[in-house]
Amino acid sequence: MNRLLALYLCLVASPLLAQFRYVPEKPLPGEVVSFTYTPKNTPLASETAVLGSYVRYAGPAQMRLSQPTTATAVREGNAFTGELTLPKAPVSGLLFAFQSRANSALIDANKGHFYPLFLYTEDGRLQPHATGGQASVLVRTAFPSRLKVKPDWAWAVQQYEHELAQNPQLRSQYWSDLIATQLKLQKPGAKATALNQIAAYLDSHQPTPDELTTAANLYEQLGEPARATAARDRIRTVDPTGDAAQKARAEVIRKEADLAKKLSAFASFTQAFPNSTYRGMLVSSVAEAYFKPGQFKDLVAFLAQQPLPATDPMLLHSFAGQMTDEGRGLPQAEWLAQRALTGLQQRALPKRTTPEQTAQRNTDLQNFRATLAYAFDQQDRFGAALATYKQAIPNTEPEAADPRISERLWLCALRANRADSVLPYIERGVRVGKITPRLRSALRTYQAKKLGSEAKGEAYVRDLLAPYRAERQAELAESFVNQPAPGFTLSTLTGGTVSLASLRGKVVMLDFWATWCGPCVASFPAVQQAAAYFKNDPNVVFLFINTREGGPLSRIQSFMARQTNQFTVPLDRDQRVADSYGVLGIPTKVIIDPKGRVRYRSLGFSGNTETTAEELTLVIEALKNVQ
Repeated sequence: MNRLLALYLCLVASPLLAQFRYVPEKPLPGEVVSFTYTPKNTPLASETAVLGSYVRYAGPAQMRLSQPTTATAVREGNAFTGELTLPKAPVSGLLFAFQSRANSALIDANKGHFYPLFLYTEDGRLQPHATGGQASVLVRTAFPSRLKVKPDWAWAVQQYEHELAQNPQLRSQYWSDLIATQLKLQKPGAKATALNQIAAYLDSHQPTPDELTTAANLYEQLGEPARATAARDRIRTVDPTGDAAQKARAEVIRKEADLAKKLSAFASFTQAFPNSTYRGMLVSSVAEAYFKPGQFKDLVAFLAQQPLPATDPMLLHSFAGQMTDEGRGLPQAEWLAQRALTGLQQRALPKRTTPEQTAQRNTDLQNFRATLAYAFDQQDRFGAALATYKQAIPNTEPEAADPRISERLWLCALRANRADSVLPYIERGVRVGKITPRLRSALRTYQAKKLGSEAKGEAYVRDLLAPYRAERQAELAESFVNQPAPGFTLSTLTGGTVSLASLRGKVVMLDFWATWCGPCVASFPAVQQAAAYFKNDPNVVFLFINTREGGPLSRIQSFMARQTNQFTVPLDRDQRVADSYGVLGIPTKVIIDPKGRVRYRSLGFSGNTETTAEELTLVIEALKNVQ
């Protein structure tokens, strides 16, 4: 061991010996090691139980193996002791942190440097990467962020420099990480220094394609696109047919904005590399270039010439879905939907498939078939549409049905005068709550004509939903609160007044909102659906309480003037009502029962209008019966 390395180890070990020791002093990969952690003068000094966490490390290429592992530490006097079996090669060391079992926020990570356990070779020399690998933990793993430890980039640079001083032959593995870490220090002149270091390294030998790719990425990080392009162009001369050259060439094609140039470059690329792993990415890039301006016929013609494995089923399905939703290019949308479905069916699942992966595949197949069915539907090809819709609806698990697919199936059947043939499919889903407002309305209208009155049509739908609604109401009731509702009297946007006392005996829903609040505005349709459901019920009242507005009254007036439906908008200008109801954020929805008790509250908006509207409706219906 030379003098410089010995000095470095002394500097590193001296402050650590008081906190973290291990035996044997020069452990080998695969050996059993005993460690002692003394928390004196650390954040864990008064803790009675701690847990050790560590990651293994080696060279940069092996850092993917650095997954956090726990080590049990047992209290013995003023210290904690533990034992572990070291991993076998490749491993150069472990980095430890210790955490309180009682309070996970209490962590001793040795001031961001962690506690190292160095590994040695058979002849007693420190393993290569033992010092530089510590920096790689900070740069290439999530270990510090998981423990909420702020990396010390200056320290990381020191570790890299010590490693390269002892093992200069490892520079090819560390050069780019060292430059990237130095940039994090944001020192004056850092960019110029980095540019000089990159150039010096590339000029020191014949760079590999991977090194040139790394250099190009560094140049882009430094805001030097011309240098990045030059580095990628250089790859072709180093290894004109290798993976890195293909990747660089493919990246240029992907970024090409001119469609004609992109197509020409794509043709040259596929002729040179017909089996390239980057072909699929380029097919998607060209396909998007056709799709965005609406060149659907050209899109289909292009994709028809490509091997099916080179096309992305998800991308094609998204094209078909958008086209059918907008009613554009329907013959091409049908072709895309069929192509996507075939591609997905032929794409093999992993050998070890998890239940989640299987469920996701089934959901994807369901959605792909539904999009194909809608393409048939939009073209009045009802026979093909109905048959494909039925394939998209699970026969044995109605809970897995998508109510939007059921809606489209029912509307298609009505147009085809074949409603009775699909009614059993629809009813099976509705009984478990799979229904949209439009499907409900269409079912009600159909049965009203068949049974002779609107009331009978509504009763039919209610009867179908009754078991599901009763079950959901019971689930929601378990989360009900029971608190007195603070009284209030507020002026309204139209110049009137409203008081909670005047609404005693009614179910009252309060929606706290502001015009600037995106989630508030996004949740309006859900509340409007619920309000429409109870529009003829005098014992249900909706109040849209504007609070935390922070702007002129005219802004609220202008906003409400743009709304289709008009509602009572009380003005909580000083936020007193919001504060009295414990509103932490908006939107907040509060439902008060006829006795004046708060029974339900929710904060935020899930983004699902139908689910939110249904939940509000079920809660209100349940509370109407409170005596």
